[in-house]
Amino acid sequence: MSRKKRKILSIPIFLAIYVAVIAMCVTLDQLTKHFIEGAVDKHGGSIRILGNWLTLVWTTNDGATGGLFSNLSWNNWLFFFMTLLGLPVFCWLLLRSRTRSVWGQIAFSFVIGGTLGNAIDRIVFANEGFFTGAVRDFVRVEGFFGIFNLADSFLVVGVILALLAIVFFDPDSLLKTFVKERNEKTEQNAETCDETTEKQEDQKAEHRDEND
Repeated sequence: MSRKKRKILSIPIFLAIYVAVIAMCVTLDQLTKHFIEGAVDKHGGSIRILGNWLTLVWTTNDGATGGLFSNLSWNNWLFFFMTLLGLPVFCWLLLRSRTRSVWGQIAFSFVIGGTLGNAIDRIVFANEGFFTGAVRDFVRVEGFFGIFNLADSFLVVGVILALLAIVFFDPDSLLKTFVKERNEKTEQNAETCDETTEKQEDQKAEHRDEND
């Protein structure tokens, strides 16, 4: 029984769906930042969600998640070029995922949305030069090394989904490629064994005919 062929979305429908997903990610990121900025006391205040394990606070960060690279004098250019170079790559990967699993499609749209969400903060709130705006963070998890926002969450989830797609779920995933190659090798070995057996039987038959 043949396997049913997976339907691939046309490019216009595909773009409409995932541009909407990206827009949703950016909108949710910006709305939550705006809401928390007004709801939390900026001088040490917090809102408990799950006791002390998960709280909402307010802080700004001119580095990456957890304050990484915040002490670099040229970090604005670092993040600008990372965004400038990363976005076209992520967009290409999103388009490429159209013929693959939905896991990769969601993954790269999340990564694009998260990248744009933090880039907006760096542009809109820049006051000391281009792309120098601090990113607004508000989620604090007990034991986690830094405070983050929804854009960071989309980025992390996107990367995890992309890895799952590459390893497990894409038609050309590492796991499926490995299984396919192993099955092909098994079939080749079986065919070789059958050919050898047939050859031996033919030789035995020829030998019997010669004796007769």
